[in-house]
Amino acid sequence: HRQSVLARLTEDDLQRFRESTGDPVIGWDNRGPDLRRENNCLGEPISYRYDQRGARIHDVDQGERSEVIIVGDSYTHGDEAQGDETYPAVLAKISGRTVANHGVGGHGPVQAFLNLQQKAPLYPRALIAVLAIMNENLYRMVNSYRPVLYDGSSEYTLKPFMRDGEIVPHPGEPALADLEVFMDEARSSFDEDFWAKPGARFPYLVSVARGLTSNYFRYRKVQKAMRKLGSPEYSLLFQDPEIAANLVSLLNRFTEWSLEAGLMPVAMFIPRNPMDVSSASGFLEQHGGHLHPELSIGDVAAMPGVDWERFNLVDPGRGDTCHPSSYGYRVIAEYLAGLLEAA
Repeated sequence: HRQSVLARLTEDDLQRFRESTGDPVIGWDNRGPDLRRENNCLGEPISYRYDQRGARIHDVDQGERSEVIIVGDSYTHGDEAQGDETYPAVLAKISGRTVANHGVGGHGPVQAFLNLQQKAPLYPRALIAVLAIMNENLYRMVNSYRPVLYDGSSEYTLKPFMRDGEIVPHPGEPALADLEVFMDEARSSFDEDFWAKPGARFPYLVSVARGLTSNYFRYRKVQKAMRKLGSPEYSLLFQDPEIAANLVSLLNRFTEWSLEAGLMPVAMFIPRNPMDVSSASGFLEQHGGHLHPELSIGDVAAMPGVDWERFNLVDPGRGDTCHPSSYGYRVIAEYLAGLLEAA
């Protein structure tokens, strides 16, 4: 896997990545003004429009006058949904607040937090910062290079991550400007990442043993097997002491920074699909006492009356779960509206 990724790296592609979406702090970002179109998993055409700040535009977009800044991954960005169907757009409609959507596909919680730090100064009227964490994002929180974790990821996605309760920064501009520097960082990630897999080298029994005790095998392979037996999809992940400690540290950093910036900090967990609607709430029950008292935090999965079979789109050809449906995005918006009202 390492060899196939490194073999695809080229100077020209690295520069194209740098010029299009690459960012030396958060790894990659949406840029605008821009318009792109692609089909969702149902084959329906979707338009993605961005303003000059890189925020996804929706029908009630208010630009720099936005009161709420939301950061997160593709579930916040609103992948596979039109702009007015995303949950930030629905939130704006049902709450009467102006909302800036700075979700970026593939981002983990560390990137989302650093993205907030970059974007908040662009919104002088902002009052609230929302850090949205889709349950699967915990994988990304401790991952330094996406191809180590995701086989189909872009080859140029180095990123900041959490280790020992601290944010380890992106290697910066030199890694985006020089292919050899980039490759050195990529090799280091394949060796040292939280999800690193041992190479097949002599003595092979030792390599097998290392593989069977690796984080990748335990949380990506064993957990998938347990999911088929009915176990919540991310239960082992949320229960891992190292991951939990890093998540608590990150949430507290987000809270402290938001308060210093004059923003009310709000965080919420979003279930990826119906296969796990309990693990995040379990984390909050166990670790809530270690979170900053000024943080308002909740779990969308705790919302009563949700029809989880309607929460996601489903690829009709393969039966695979896709991003949320318009119903799912509305559920997230309604939960967040209630969380903001309570705060």
